[in-house]
Amino acid sequence: MYRNQYGSVIDKSKIKLIAARARRMGFRRQDIEDVQQHIAMVLMEFNYDPEKSNGASETTAITALIDHQLLSLRRSQQRYAKRVTGSENIPSDVPDALYEPVEERRMAIATDLDMAKAQLSPMAREVCESLADGQSLNEIAKRLGVGWHTIERHVESIRGCFEQFGIDAVLS
Repeated sequence: MYRNQYGSVIDKSKIKLIAARARRMGFRRQDIEDVQQHIAMVLMEFNYDPEKSNGASETTAITALIDHQLLSLRRSQQRYAKRVTGSENIPSDVPDALYEPVEERRMAIATDLDMAKAQLSPMAREVCESLADGQSLNEIAKRLGVGWHTIERHVESIRGCFEQFGIDAVLS
């Protein structure tokens, strides 16, 4: 797929996450390797500090960092396109997720959520929907007649599934 290899310097899952988030934001396939290289440099300097994370997991913090860098790159592309063309009209090959209508973004997130929930087991899906309704882990465990730790394991599988779809940073 992409030729960038970082060995043990950067985890492969982070490089894949960069590519997935870049595709989602409309970066062209031929630009993704350059984007990966740029963001890999930023990731190498990033140190996750749970005390400064405001409750965010490391994955959420990394996804937010990647999204911030992608948006910064996109804005830079737009400024360059404006300078080159001397126009406020941005060429159609420079899409921008920032200006995407809110309703379209909501629909895209809803579609991703549906796809992620379809990957869950029936029990994990039930836990997910109960959490969305505002129930606590203890309430869910009591209602389903299982232990709290069982519900916690399902929550972890839900998190993992959401992370695969890049939903964790969008929702936090």
